[in-house]
Amino acid sequence: MPRRAAYSLATIRALPAQTMYASGDATRRQVHAAEELIPTIDAKADYALSDALQRIFGAQVAAAAGEIVSGRELRADLVTLVLDLSARCAMQSDERAGGAVTPEELAREIGVASKTLQRWRRGGLCAHWVLDASGRPRVAIYRACLERFAVEHPTEFARAKSFRRFGADERSTLLEEARALLASGMTHNLAAKELAARHGRSHEGVRLLLLRELGVRPVSRSGAGERMARLAERAWRMGIEPARIAARVGRSESLVRALVDRRRGELLRGVQPSWVELPTFDLPGADETVLSAPSVRKLAPLGLADGELLGMLASARALRRLFARDARAAAERDETRAAAMHFVLRRASRAIDAMSRWPDRASIDQAETDLRAALRIRALLVERGMVIALGRADAAFDGGPERLPTDELRALVRALAVAVKDVVGNFDPARQRFDRAIALAADYAIAKITPARRGSRAAARHAVGIPMSVLRELAQWQGIVDPFAHHASFVAEAMPRGPLSTAARLVARRHGFCGNAPHTVEALAAEDRTTVALMTKKLREAENAIRVAARARG
Repeated sequence: MPRRAAYSLATIRALPAQTMYASGDATRRQVHAAEELIPTIDAKADYALSDALQRIFGAQVAAAAGEIVSGRELRADLVTLVLDLSARCAMQSDERAGGAVTPEELAREIGVASKTLQRWRRGGLCAHWVLDASGRPRVAIYRACLERFAVEHPTEFARAKSFRRFGADERSTLLEEARALLASGMTHNLAAKELAARHGRSHEGVRLLLLRELGVRPVSRSGAGERMARLAERAWRMGIEPARIAARVGRSESLVRALVDRRRGELLRGVQPSWVELPTFDLPGADETVLSAPSVRKLAPLGLADGELLGMLASARALRRLFARDARAAAERDETRAAAMHFVLRRASRAIDAMSRWPDRASIDQAETDLRAALRIRALLVERGMVIALGRADAAFDGGPERLPTDELRALVRALAVAVKDVVGNFDPARQRFDRAIALAADYAIAKITPARRGSRAAARHAVGIPMSVLRELAQWQGIVDPFAHHASFVAEAMPRGPLSTAARLVARRHGFCGNAPHTVEALAAEDRTTVALMTKKLREAENAIRVAARARG
């Protein structure tokens, strides 16, 4: 039997139990009323829950008074409600035109994956508990419901039906022909285009197949414009002014700036961040609400020593004593920061998807700033998670994990870091407690590395420190959006006083160092009441001053 369906809204979750004594006819009327209401719901709109439920049950539901819900949540929960209520109706498979079949059978019948039907159910396709020929209940979908869904969502339905995976024979044929075309000097892209026309496939699908199976050709065929864009972008990131780059390559300054922006856009399109979708993200004013919390605007690190394992263990114990004083505030701060991290990742990803081949400089800057902000928040969550995980390691080893030999201690901390980063990247603050998720992942990691305690083993003695960093690498795309990160410690040292303090403060505000949230150039200009052009020049001078001083210090 399938597992019980889940709800997003607590008010709707309680309705099946509250209406369990309704007659079969009344329940059937409620099922039909919900099915009539579902197609009218706009996923992007907000609805008064009491009005929607009154249309289904014919009376006010007191628990729903004043509750406003998103259309996406309401539609998905009503589909689940239809399924739950249908279990009391003794529905027959032939009582609707076309009959009813299981989701798996229907998926094979129309040529789509069963996961596609699951996605369609969240979009409004209703399933019911139906009695089969032997009188046993099973989850099924009426063909009439599918036809209605297809009429309401023609584009999505047609796209799913037209999708076909490559079979073994077809894949073998495509690869054989592709090798011949590539051997004749044709590029991957042109070979994919020709094969797509031959076999009635999409160009993009064939291209991805060739890249996956054959890889990138060793001989680069990039044109002069692409090479120039790469050169200009590298020089620009090193602090060289576009005017000097233009003089070096013999092009205009405006073209160099455009090539730099295009290259930055291409690098951003290679970034594919993942995030957790939360229902609050689509509410009006989410940009201000989600990112306005003090714990998001001030990103001061906790102070976990990173770079030397014995110092990390000692600092983690001191930080745990601070957390114990106000565990509730720490949990709320973790949830707020996780929601903000997912929000800026979502916003950056959507902005990147909307970029043209020659993107606008402001949109590039905003996307890079959002990704930097996500990195800063992720660093805080990983730092907090490592404190918790090292606490679990303290509990698992008598006398602490520093009693382990050096190699085993490195392996343990490395496994804990991997587990913590995985939890942080997938943490859903609406469904989980951060500290519990981290503790569970840490326990699994410890059990894998050291399946049995070695109480009788002599403790290892570490005469010197054990160098190792766990907070440096947080994402595969970190180097693209955070190339100034290796100067963060120097900026922190230069901020309090000295000739570089002004430049260091500006760089810290720009890149999000020393507890600051990253800022776009436009935001910095607005805060300092100057123009974007002057702020850009001032920022480049400050960055170059930091580079020169850091290089001189060695």
